Amino acid sequence: MPEQIEMMMRQVKLGGMAKGWRSVSFIDTEQCVADLLKLELQEREANRINRMVKTAGLFAVLMCLCGCAGQQDAAKTDEPVLADGLAKINVEGETELPGHFFLSFVYSRNLIMLDGKGNILWSKHEEQPAEDATTGFWDFKKHNVDGKTYYSYHDQNYSFDSYGLLGYAPGERVILDEDFNEVKRITMEASDSTEKGQGADGHDFLMIDPDHYILSCYVKENVKNVPGYPDGTNVIYPYLQEVQKGEVVWDWKGIDYPELYDMIATEATPTANDFANEQVDAPDIFHFNAMRLDDDGNLICSFRHLDSILCLDRTKQESQIKWILSGNGDEFGLTELQKTSGQHFVTVDGDAFMVFDNNNRDGQTEIRTYLLDVENKRTELVHSMGFTNKFSQACGSVQKIDDHLYVIGWGWATTDNECMSVLDASTGKKQMSVTLGDPKNITYRCVYYE
Repeated sequence: MPEQIEMMMRQVKLGGMAKGWRSVSFIDTEQCVADLLKLELQEREANRINRMVKTAGLFAVLMCLCGCAGQQDAAKTDEPVLADGLAKINVEGETELPGHFFLSFVYSRNLIMLDGKGNILWSKHEEQPAEDATTGFWDFKKHNVDGKTYYSYHDQNYSFDSYGLLGYAPGERVILDEDFNEVKRITMEASDSTEKGQGADGHDFLMIDPDHYILSCYVKENVKNVPGYPDGTNVIYPYLQEVQKGEVVWDWKGIDYPELYDMIATEATPTANDFANEQVDAPDIFHFNAMRLDDDGNLICSFRHLDSILCLDRTKQESQIKWILSGNGDEFGLTELQKTSGQHFVTVDGDAFMVFDNNNRDGQTEIRTYLLDVENKRTELVHSMGFTNKFSQACGSVQKIDDHLYVIGWGWATTDNECMSVLDASTGKKQMSVTLGDPKNITYRCVYYE
């Protein structure tokens, strides 16, 4: 409950209260409300002064260098780029991995790229666009396309409507070249569900090439295909869109599949099935949060509020769901304990599907790997790895680097301030651990790319 209180305070732009409400004692209602408001006013005044100081400092630097100062967060240099104001992290241990770790944050505008030893090689930081804003940079990643390197991240836009959801941060996908120079920004294209320029979702993004990609958004609509609500009900549903050279070549609309309504799970979000619109104006019914392409070009998607992984056929515009793994609609014979609960991340390696299972059902996060026999709708749970006293309430990621080495991003960790682990599962020991200077500055994902 305390974490939910803080999340709600931040959602309504009360960052000062979110930081210090625990310190306020209760004598009577008026005193308590007054003390909470003082916290918020103090925080806003401190932020105002900090912005003034930073603005004055920047002006002095520009004057001193005659306008020739470069942007620390936009160019590749021979020296590590440590952006001014960057979120503090602590790194213990090191690896021999040749690639880089990419860290992104939910409620702050920070990006960090580490080498295998844990050194910061590149970073970016921006102040919030308004005093009461808590926007983030999500899903920082690397793309290799025809031998060329690109990077991208999601820039949450304060002006786009998030429908009051804690887990939806509409904005723009920012594409960077190999030297971290901005190439372009991407939003939704026009379709039956979206307007051109509508904010994109920040959960995931697949680049096939710079002009061919798959992205998503959430759409709020009054629908009349929910059993028991013939006059209509407000819902927020996921919409996936594949774009090639500015044209929508494929899409998937969640409300086209009313059979999914009965599959909605509420362990992660109790209001997910509030079709009566009694607790919320519109429930976040499925909550899309991750996607990958399999070897056949199908789109493998994670839906948190279905406790399910769905395989979507990109060659069809109708009857697009090929199979469902886990959840109430599971087609592979999983037991209840083998099913995921509120999962966030999925990877695909041939017939093996690995999931970062937040496990909101049991309050103990697990890594689950399934080997699927799709033709016969059978699966063997080949690996399940649990962690004592580890619970990521939302977000998070996992990648298997070799037979025993895992990179785990802990997302919204509730039991400690560790945001990333590089774990040798054969010994149970961590090669590297990254912790947050501010535990409330939760990471979205921490991922590895060579």
